[in-house]
Amino acid sequence: MKEYTAFLRSLPRRKVKGLSSKFYRLNKEAYSKIDCGQCANCCKVMTPTYTKAEVKRIAAHVGMSEKEYWAKYLKKDKAGDIINRKTPCHFLDKNNRCTIYAIRPLDCRQFPHTQKKDVFFQLDVHIQNVELCPITFHVVKRLNEIVEKEAAKA
Repeated sequence: MKEYTAFLRSLPRRKVKGLSSKFYRLNKEAYSKIDCGQCANCCKVMTPTYTKAEVKRIAAHVGMSEKEYWAKYLKKDKAGDIINRKTPCHFLDKNNRCTIYAIRPLDCRQFPHTQKKDVFFQLDVHIQNVELCPITFHVVKRLNEIVEKEAAKA
């Protein structure tokens, strides 16, 4: 993993042509090969951040007031972000499926963020996720292979 963390940290110094499109293509490749439901680490060991609007929507969906929902499930972290009190996520069922999938927070919908175009903005996220998420690992490993191969040709 240290190899891939170092690789990600080196990306801003490298001149990689089409980096965002490579990342996006590799994201699609990873999703065609990896079933997130077999892993669910994002729900087991991590917590999404919620907006106030998402908290309101989810609380109503589960039949709780916002205050009840906060007291039972949420807290603010050191950065002031709204997160789950504990892991695994209280909405993860025994089959690694989200019981509020249709209304899950944006952070969950966008995880693992490898589909985003601004790769450099997400580097810290990818560095964190490469050890936890098979999709991120696949994308970073393959990108490293491609970049190294291109560098060897130059």
